[in-house]
Amino acid sequence: MIATVLLGLSIGSVYVLVAVGYNLTWITSRTINFAQGALMVAGAFLTVSLYNHHVPVVLTFVILAVLGALLATVELIVAILPILSRGSHAELVTTVGATTVIQGIIGILVVSASETVPFFGPTKLISFPGGSLTPDELMLIPLAIVVGLGAHFWATRTRSGLAAISLSEDREAALALGVNTRRFTFVSFMVSGALAMVVAPFVGPKTTAVTSIATTLAVYGFVVLAVAGVGSQIGAVIGGLGVGVVQQVVARQIGPNWQNLAVFAVFLAVLMVRPTGLFGERRERVV
Repeated sequence: MIATVLLGLSIGSVYVLVAVGYNLTWITSRTINFAQGALMVAGAFLTVSLYNHHVPVVLTFVILAVLGALLATVELIVAILPILSRGSHAELVTTVGATTVIQGIIGILVVSASETVPFFGPTKLISFPGGSLTPDELMLIPLAIVVGLGAHFWATRTRSGLAAISLSEDREAALALGVNTRRFTFVSFMVSGALAMVVAPFVGPKTTAVTSIATTLAVYGFVVLAVAGVGSQIGAVIGGLGVGVVQQVVARQIGPNWQNLAVFAVFLAVLMVRPTGLFGERRERVV
């Protein structure tokens, strides 16, 4: 059972990393970037290519970060900024379109539709009661917690983070106080894009590099965000880990065919009781 829970935490950690990226763009532009999963997949394929060309590990992470930031910036300029001010939430559709474009580019550039992503650390199995896990699976858990807590600390303890939060709570007031909304939007997309690709060497060995996984990551990242509450990074960590554990416990105790049903049953139950999510807050604006 311990191995089952740890495996669930490992899978949930992947969802956490997607949800944290969602929150980063949401708090500055009220946009959920559904291309976050596709950027992770692109990072996984690029990791394989760089590994095959014997690129040093440190340089690999630098390349992933820079390319992730550039791709997210291009997506912002092309697919989001032209319609962001219209208030129709059409950017939700255009970010899905960006996902399709990224998947198409990957399909054109790569030879194999699926690649095994190498792990830069040890690969020997570690035994627990009920099964064994690989070091890369275990590494995902502290990584997700550190990233989530780091994002929470930034949003609640730094001037730039508090300014970004002010944009999500009252954009007009933030503008009146001189907050540069355009700069914060660009920075948040660049950071979220860099994050998606930098964590790919850790996520890839678990998910493998395959374009179809981008949709799964996008959907489950959104489920975690809705269950936790949009904007809450602590909620994203707890919600993501919880979703992963529910999946694996149900798969072990009842059967793998029931795990997705169980997750979405929890998803619907939470939204029926708390539409804003477990850690979300209902806000009223007084004029």
